[in-house]
Amino acid sequence: MNTLAEAFRLINNLVRIGTIAEVDHETARARVQAGDNLTGWQKWTTLRAGTTQEWNPPTVGEQVVLISPAGDLAQAVIIVGLFTSNAPSASPDEHKRVYPDGATITYDHVKKELVATLPGKVNVNITGNATVNIGGNATTAVAGICKVNAQKIHHNDGNPVVTTGHVCHFTGQPHGDGSSTVTAGK
Repeated sequence: MNTLAEAFRLINNLVRIGTIAEVDHETARARVQAGDNLTGWQKWTTLRAGTTQEWNPPTVGEQVVLISPAGDLAQAVIIVGLFTSNAPSASPDEHKRVYPDGATITYDHVKKELVATLPGKVNVNITGNATVNIGGNATTAVAGICKVNAQKIHHNDGNPVVTTGHVCHFTGQPHGDGSSTVTAGK
């Protein structure tokens, strides 16, 4: 074998650009088409893979970089995330994530604005206490029914609320009724 040709091949394989051809989500491996070469099942990089972990697998057709120790494509690692013509923003002020279903999360550090557009259901599960502090105004707009389920509701740590939506068992007429679980203050 020509050692010069072999050395050139190994040098050429140190860093290659290709596209994801297949993804195996179970083993967290992918195959890359780089020119005429289709790699074996290689690992891809992620932001964190220790005690803190992030799962964001590459997609078929995504452009990537292969880094191959000693030019051996069998040892290649896939560096994901090269834009082709699909960059989700042209703004230098935004950090933006776009999901396949159209959901987007955008933070503009100049405007100091976070916008999340979510086309489906949202669940926030907190197993401990939670506090939300708002330094300005807050608006809640609900197109359907808004329910609050709690053992007690305290609005400004006030006195028990009197409601008028109760019907007297004796007269059948509406009357006021004090609540022991809902309080309101000024």
